[in-house]
Amino acid sequence: MPALSTPDFIVIITLLVAGSVLLFYKPLTNSSTWRATVTPLASIMGSGFLVCAPILYKNAGNYAVAVMAGLLCVAYATGSVIRFNIKYAEPLLETLTLPDFKRREHRLHASHRAAARQVAMVEGIEIAERISHMVLAGAYCVSVSYYLQLLASFALFFIHIENMLYGRMLVTAILVGIGITGYLRGLQGIERLERVVVGVNLSMITALIAALAWFNWTALTQGQWHVNAIALNPDTGRLARLVMGLLIVVQGFETSRFLGSEHPGELRIRTMRLAQFISSLIYLAFLALMALVVSRAGNIEQTGITAIVTLSAIVSTILPALISITAIFSQFSAATADDAGCSGLLESIIRGHLPGRYAYLMVSAAAIALTWLTDVYEIISFASRAFAVYYAMQCIVALLVARSHKEVPSRTAHELFHGAVLVICTAVAIFGIPAE
Repeated sequence: MPALSTPDFIVIITLLVAGSVLLFYKPLTNSSTWRATVTPLASIMGSGFLVCAPILYKNAGNYAVAVMAGLLCVAYATGSVIRFNIKYAEPLLETLTLPDFKRREHRLHASHRAAARQVAMVEGIEIAERISHMVLAGAYCVSVSYYLQLLASFALFFIHIENMLYGRMLVTAILVGIGITGYLRGLQGIERLERVVVGVNLSMITALIAALAWFNWTALTQGQWHVNAIALNPDTGRLARLVMGLLIVVQGFETSRFLGSEHPGELRIRTMRLAQFISSLIYLAFLALMALVVSRAGNIEQTGITAIVTLSAIVSTILPALISITAIFSQFSAATADDAGCSGLLESIIRGHLPGRYAYLMVSAAAIALTWLTDVYEIISFASRAFAVYYAMQCIVALLVARSHKEVPSRTAHELFHGAVLVICTAVAIFGIPAE
């Protein structure tokens, strides 16, 4: 058996240390602050982390880090709108007496379903909030297909099969299984699996960053650090639309909006902000460290969704297998979480018309249709646009709250800010296009 190289050794040690802390360190795992942080952090750092570098370097060239910084600023501004609604809109929307849900179910299922019912007749806020939940249900349907298409891409690439038909068949089979399971039993027990997967995924990201840092440091100390010029897409208008279509890769912070049954508003506001700061630092560090790897790869035109697997082999021989395995599990976890959240929203919508368990079948059917009608790049753009519409509706809610309630400080400044974010989200929804 050949001896482990230094990068491989760094990956293994980092995985063991980070995994031990994230999965078994009781003061951390029992901390309400950490639990409230890890949900939005895991959503932000899910699939987007794996696909952003190849797509951005192919389209934005050496400006990839700057473009990601701009995208993260948009995400943070949008998160500010969600945080405003947690602080000011939620107290207005929580005036109804909620039913007692006695059966066990996935926490995001219960949280989203409960939040969708927490709507009071407060001016136009009630209408905007209801519409935003309907839009979010549609966005989750898109994201379920998105996550599972990525899962199929990584799974088939891992066994050296690149066939879109097989990928769609695999996604369909998974969605049928999720739909039937949800219809018969709900998605009990998924949360425990999610906690493990989140810990493993964050450990893998930490190991990748550590390996990349060592790779760059070694090249620098040996006088071999050099990044080739990678051309920027000359069509700046098209580049802007491509970046708009990538909003999904930094999306996920809105999950804090639906954790009110577990955490108080102030904690959710603070931890959502923390999750966005942490994820932003990781994204920027990752993209900056990937510049040397992409430069040495030589042919950025051949990069695709699974390109990170090929690129990581330049850094460490064991990274491709670890990234592939982690990607498969993280996509499944994200898909089931969004399926549960979407089913909760749909159940509140169809209640009184159909039994709630049919929501799982409806989500699976919609996701299957999207899977066969789109490819991976298209579904990234569709998901970005769908969530942009939801964020736009949340901006409308924030505008109505700021305009209608005198207890909101600096009302004019809030109105201008929320209006600006509304314009940006609307532009993303209208003009975002898929990468190629």
